[in-house]
Amino acid sequence: MSIHSVLGLILCKYLHATGLQIALLTSLRPVVSFFSFYWSSLINKNSSSLKKNLMAAHALSLIPFLFVPLFPNISYMIFASAMFTLFYRAEAPALMEILRRNLLKEERETAFSRATTAAYVEGIALALFSGFVIERLDSAWVILFPIYATISLFALWFQYRLIVTEMEIPQEERRAFSFIEPLKTSIEILKNRPDFFRFQLGYFFCGGGLMLAQPALPGFLTGCALSFTLLFTSMGAIKQLGMIVATPFWGSSMKKVRYETLSACTFLCVSVFLACIYLFELGMGTLFLAYFIYGIAQAGSHMIWNLSGPYFSREEESSRYTMVNVFMVGLRGCLLPPIGGLITDIFGPMSAIFCGMILCLMGTLSILPIFGPQPEPQLAKK
Repeated sequence: MSIHSVLGLILCKYLHATGLQIALLTSLRPVVSFFSFYWSSLINKNSSSLKKNLMAAHALSLIPFLFVPLFPNISYMIFASAMFTLFYRAEAPALMEILRRNLLKEERETAFSRATTAAYVEGIALALFSGFVIERLDSAWVILFPIYATISLFALWFQYRLIVTEMEIPQEERRAFSFIEPLKTSIEILKNRPDFFRFQLGYFFCGGGLMLAQPALPGFLTGCALSFTLLFTSMGAIKQLGMIVATPFWGSSMKKVRYETLSACTFLCVSVFLACIYLFELGMGTLFLAYFIYGIAQAGSHMIWNLSGPYFSREEESSRYTMVNVFMVGLRGCLLPPIGGLITDIFGPMSAIFCGMILCLMGTLSILPIFGPQPEPQLAKK
């Protein structure tokens, strides 16, 4: 669903969304991660539960987009975007646990890198096609969402055919659902694992900085009188190109370098991305450079964030660690986008972008002083 990444532009240009509505869209995407967090806590240890969780989350993330032609308005698009983000995040713990069980560490990172690269190649084609079609037919976006959602739903067939390796994991006594228990488990993990806490702190600063700047970007870019094809090219194709170029590098580096060190590199790239947006007046080249660098950063962040659960969990069940990732996304989503929207409304978009850049640099510095031994690679039991 690469078109989902430019939803803010579509709402600004064709539905005339206000800054407050864009801030709401930006806020809801990470805030619903709280619900993803609790969805993830329902995972059982057996393979059947993992597959059911994965398939249900994938289907529920896409179904709202099938009804866009019936409700082509801002409120419904914000709702559909929130549902997509909620269940897209909810897929991660089950998917990463399946990868941990089925593949060795080196195989897991290689397979994830190749799958991610294939998705980015597809994203370039869809971005160019979508921008071309929407530029010539204003209402085309209404049809593209259900078309892309239908195509994506075919992945359910492949998920159904997955064979998940059973592992001997001690079964805990099944308790009634509790809103507090997953939160207590996450706090306990962060207290007992200072390396994982430092990792989360860095992502909180950098991810928060990006969220702080996000409410300012759609209105700023659409206000620059750029064509939709040009915006799709920079935010879609150029960004995806950066991802394709960088993914093999991140994939090979993850086998040799600590995840924390690689994360610092991605945070620095995000800082440079926001700096280029800040210097947009220098020319169109800075916009293309900005999204190319952002693609490099996002490729690394996507792989590190998703595989950090199996990496830090070692021989433990990885879904609990991935669940902490999801929770922290929701936490910073509650705090930073509203502040970014407020800064944008009062001081202008450039102030929000600058503040976001400073937070990203703080994330880079907070995760760089790494001490202690590197976690030993874990081998999946066969």
